[in-house]
Formats: sequence, C-alpha cells, structure tokens
Amino acid sequence: MTPAYSFFHWLTQTYIGREMQGNAYLFPTVEALHIMGSVALVGATSIISLRLAGLFLTEVPISKVAKQFLPWAWLGFGFQVVTGILLFMSEATLAYDNAIFQVKMALIVFGGIVALVFQQTVYRRVKSWDVTNPPFSAKFAGYTLIVVWFAVIAAGRWLNSSVANAPLPPPP
Repeated sequence: MTPAYSFFHWLTQTYIGREMQGNAYLFPTVEALHIMGSVALVGATSIISLRLAGLFLTEVPISKVAKQFLPWAWLGFGFQVVTGILLFMSEATLAYDNAIFQVKMALIVFGGIVALVFQQTVYRRVKSWDVTNPPFSAKFAGYTLIVVWFAVIAAGRWLNSSVANAPLPPPP
C-alpha cells in the first residue's frame, strides 16, 4: 500500500468515515448541504463574474456587486469545504485512483488561483474601471471563473455517479 492509499483507507475507517457510510440519513443530508453550498458559491461567483465580463448588472459598480455577493461566495465555499471533507471521508478509497476526483480537485485549485491572482492584481485597480467597461483582464477572469465553477459542478455530479457505481479498488 502506498502512503497516500493508506491515509485514504484510514480516513474511511475513522469514526466519521464509518458514520458517513453507515448512517442512512447522514450521507444524503451532508450531500444536500454540499449542493446548497454549490448553489451559494456558484450563484454568487457567477453574478460577480458576469458583472466582470460586462454582461450583467452593468449599471452597478463592480465593487458594489462584489461587496454584496462575496460573503455568499465565502459562505458557500465554507459549506463546500466542510461537507466535501465529510463526503470524501466516506469514500476516500474510491477517490484514490479516480481521475474525475483528481480533475475536480485540480479545477478547484485552478479556480482559487485565478480568483487570488485577479484579487491581488486587476481588482486592486478597480477604482479606475469600477463604473466603466471592465478591462480585458477582468473580463477574462470573469469568463474563466464561470467556466471553472461550472466544470467543478459537472465533475462533482460525474464523480458522484462514478463512485456510487464503482467497486472498491484493490490496495496498491
């Protein structure tokens, strides 16, 4: 067994992992909360991204849209992290070699990097373009984040189907 697989296996055997697997109501409840977190995160970031792209709420300053919707995005992200860890603990060994899981995690990291780079560079100059047409870099970030977060959702749904129907992999 590789150290990573051993760790993933250990996670599934923890009290939380076993409860997530064995309790008939816990897994679907946590999954529902995970989906609600997706709605908050992707809904809020889509509104912000569409404004950045210049396609929505064009009469409202970007800083005002961001101030109103970023708290919802962070709340959704918090739900995603907590519920995602719980869901992962119940099926960690199934995720070990799953390419869809790896793609989903890579997309989340990529989306976070795009948002962080945007926040630390382009958004620092928002006062110069807050009420005008956003610069190409802001539009690019907006379009990119819409595509990334929707791809994360698609990968999550695909992952859910693949894990639910997959046999346990043999230990490496």
